[in-house]
Amino acid sequence: MNPHKIRVIEAFIRSQGGLPSDQFGKILGPDELMVWFGLNQVLSPYEQRVMKAELALMAEAQLLAEKLGFRS
Repeated sequence: MNPHKIRVIEAFIRSQGGLPSDQFGKILGPDELMVWFGLNQVLSPYEQRVMKAELALMAEAQLLAEKLGFRS
């Protein structure tokens, strides 16, 4: 997948305030995030697989940032 496309998607998500969570405060899973941000409608199946992996990495990083008390 084009790395520039990934960066654009990541910037878009960050502009929305980060990854959304459920009613219990748990960040949504990659499949749910794809639907939440409408990525399932604009990316090819290959790009969706790549982006799901990127979303999982973003969720891991967001959890770490929260544990460290980092606010962007």
